[in-house]
Amino acid sequence: MTEPSAAPLTDRTIHAGLWTVGARLASRVIDFLTLLVLARFLGPADFGLVATAMTLIFIVEAVLELPLASALLRLPEITARAYSTAFTLGLLRGLLVAGLMAALAWPIARIYGDERLVLLVCTLALAPATRGLISPRMILFEKAMDFRRRGVLELLGKTLAATVAISIAVTTGSYWAITAGTVMTPTVMMLCSYVMAPMRPRLTLADWPLFADLVGWNFISQTISAINWQIDRILLPRFIDVASFGRFAAANDLSALPYQAVVAPASGPLMAAFASARDNGRIREAYLSSSGGLILMLLPIFVFMAMLSGPVIRVLLGPQWDGASPILAGLALAGLLAVPAIPMPPLVMVLGHSRSLATRSLMELIVRVPLSLVGVTFFGIPGAIIARAGGSLAVSVSSMALVRSAAGIGIVDQLRVAKRPILSIIPSVLVLLACKHYLDFEQDLYVAFFASGILFCLTYAVSGYALWVIAKRPGGVEASAFRILSKILQRQ
Repeated sequence: MTEPSAAPLTDRTIHAGLWTVGARLASRVIDFLTLLVLARFLGPADFGLVATAMTLIFIVEAVLELPLASALLRLPEITARAYSTAFTLGLLRGLLVAGLMAALAWPIARIYGDERLVLLVCTLALAPATRGLISPRMILFEKAMDFRRRGVLELLGKTLAATVAISIAVTTGSYWAITAGTVMTPTVMMLCSYVMAPMRPRLTLADWPLFADLVGWNFISQTISAINWQIDRILLPRFIDVASFGRFAAANDLSALPYQAVVAPASGPLMAAFASARDNGRIREAYLSSSGGLILMLLPIFVFMAMLSGPVIRVLLGPQWDGASPILAGLALAGLLAVPAIPMPPLVMVLGHSRSLATRSLMELIVRVPLSLVGVTFFGIPGAIIARAGGSLAVSVSSMALVRSAAGIGIVDQLRVAKRPILSIIPSVLVLLACKHYLDFEQDLYVAFFASGILFCLTYAVSGYALWVIAKRPGGVEASAFRILSKILQRQ
């Protein structure tokens, strides 16, 4: 059983996570609706063209990513000079990203044989440039585990971006609709952040030593990770047609939604929780609880996406995208293999083991790049999926070993937290198989799809609750979720 003193921290972390995950889920709903509309007015070739332009931008942005918020979060007290240093670093990064992409735009167009990529790359480079200029003082809210403003900020950006993108798609039918939405989101967020967290920055690097260690190891880690993340997107356009690459890009975006909706917004609350747990000597309990909670949430999403990939594609994108369904199934299963590694980065950063991130990325590189080179060259998209799965497995295995080294948490203990979620998913899978057999997804697609989803979720929830009760209601995410739910029901 978790000791009583651990419960408030878990509850606060869940409350903070609910705001960020809730806001991110709402943002993903907006993305879903936008994607649904764009998929009706644009074709796979349009998505493939923009995805080709974004590939190198993703790499450059990832390589030059500065964990400024993480560095500020570690400080006991944040000074005005530290804020100004963070702003200056963000500005320099933005200028470097924009300038580098402008210089590479023409060579990219020559490599892929499409002159439209020149202007497209230059325009899309504005997105990462503005993303790094969000007010550094927003960290004050995260430090207090108040993530409401961050959620509002993202919703504002997504809503305005969706409006612009849909308007352009409906009126012009051009791929510039995707581009406009991509650039609009970070621009709106950047402008609104200075309304929520005003500051008058000055250009200075006086507090650079506060950021140097984390930025240095992050640069190495992100450089390797960028190659891992984008190696298939770099190679595929050379071996498959642009429409096929568009299907891969759309399936890849859908398979990444669980991470974007749950993992990315949970990073801030996890860092705050681990920092508090470190000071209280409860880092082991906090890590295992967060790992178990993330597996509990993400496992059913990936399983459902893999088993019903065809209906998912038809409901969200339309029947003209049917070719993306086997790609989505493979990518969802590959993403599932990386779930146990999710809480590792915030843990090692809080513990001052940032070099572990570089080690993990290197292990993934050793596995994924050779698999991608061989797989994509000879087998195309199936080879890319196999390489993705191999890289995910390498990430999970290396993460567990590095967590054991950094925090003394045994690998068996890390694996044990997945026992109840895995046992809970078995009856849910059987229910889904029955739905696929007895429901008519051809004639009544939407009814069959939503009925299957509801039955799947109910079976998973009931199974999870029963197993938790059988285990004598141990502490952790289930206990905290039950307490929070009980409080909500008591207020009704």
